[in-house]
Amino acid sequence: MSIALPEIPYNFADLEPVVSRDALLFHFLHHQRVCFDRMQPLIRGTHLQALSLEDLVRVSAGDPALRAVHRCAAEVWNHTIYWQSMHPRGGGSPRGPVAECLERRFGSYERFAHLFREAARAHFGSGWVWLVWRNGTVQIRTSANAGTPLAKADAVLLGLDLWEHAYYLDYQNRRAAYVSAFLEDLVNWDFANRELARFELAARANARAPAAATPVPVPLPFVPEARPEPLAAG
Repeated sequence: MSIALPEIPYNFADLEPVVSRDALLFHFLHHQRVCFDRMQPLIRGTHLQALSLEDLVRVSAGDPALRAVHRCAAEVWNHTIYWQSMHPRGGGSPRGPVAECLERRFGSYERFAHLFREAARAHFGSGWVWLVWRNGTVQIRTSANAGTPLAKADAVLLGLDLWEHAYYLDYQNRRAAYVSAFLEDLVNWDFANRELARFELAARANARAPAAATPVPVPLPFVPEARPEPLAAG
């Protein structure tokens, strides 16, 4: 299997005015793609080259000899989740099973949104804030730098980039405004609902399987075919 760089599932200008075309294009070209390009010579000609991106993140986690591989792979994977966690017609209160999970875990969507904002505000330096599903419930997590819940077996429903490069062109040092804009105008609850359904299906299949059976794998989130603007435009 050859790892390909996932495309952003919308055009670079589609998230304006919340995230500008220039900010999104710069983010993709000079951060995610740079990590992808740096990863290639590190895995080329090794057994790692045959792995999926998701498996590469897991296999390299915690191995000092693969630290550089893990950092690059994790950042590529994290950004893939981040792109899909946003939608031009997103934002606002959730619907469906995720809404029910948030209600059970936090009492209300408003309480969840407050705690999500607080987690992002309290996180020092670069990193990520996540909505994950684990042990039958949703949880808010943060990770530093290239840290990823994938390495800890958490099922990720949403991810928001807290590195300054994600928001500085549009929001300067106003991280709180960036996080609020994500929740109010961009968050892709449809993606979160699809991921939750996928993880629950795999969990039920594994629960029914014999103890010695191989667990049902949960593949990398589906990335719809996109038609972004030509990269040369940047």
